[in-house]
Amino acid sequence: MKVSIEDSSGTVVANSTDSVTIAIGTNPSSGTLSGSATVNAVNGVATFSNLSINLAGTGYTLTATDSLLTNPNTTSSAFNITAGAANKLVLLQQPTNANGGATIAPAVTVQIQDSLGNLTASTASVTVAIGTNPSGGTLSGTKTVNAVSGVATFSTLSIDKA
Repeated sequence: MKVSIEDSSGTVVANSTDSVTIAIGTNPSSGTLSGSATVNAVNGVATFSNLSINLAGTGYTLTATDSLLTNPNTTSSAFNITAGAANKLVLLQQPTNANGGATIAPAVTVQIQDSLGNLTASTASVTVAIGTNPSGGTLSGTKTVNAVSGVATFSTLSIDKA
C-alpha cells in the first residue's frame, strides 16, 4: 500500500519525509493489523510493504495519519479479507452423551479453517472415526460428508455400545 503526501492542489510533495501511520479504520471482524504500521515517506510517498489483517471480513478500511499536516487523516476504500487455504479441522459441535445405538444429537460439526482460524469455503470430504473406544463400540451413520462453506455436519452418527 502506498500513501502520497500531497499539497492542497493534489501534487505530491516530493521532498517530504514525514512519518505516516496506518491503522484499521472500519473493522468488521475485530481483526488485528500486523506489519510495519509507521514508515517515513520517501520522495513524498510512504510505502507499506508488509501489512496484513488476521481475520476474514467484509468492508475493512485503513486510515493513514500524518500529524504534521493540516488535514492529517485519509481513509481507504472498503476492501475484504478472505480466508486463506484450508489448514486444519476444528470440532465446532463436540459429540454429546447418548444412549448406545441412539443418534448423537446435536449433530457433530467440523469446521475447515485456515492457519489463522478463519472459516474457509472448502467443500472437501471430511471423515470421522472413533478415537478412544473403551467398550469396543462401532460407529454407525454417515461417517464421510462433503463440507458446505467450510462446515461438515454429521447428523446420523451413533455408537452401538455404552
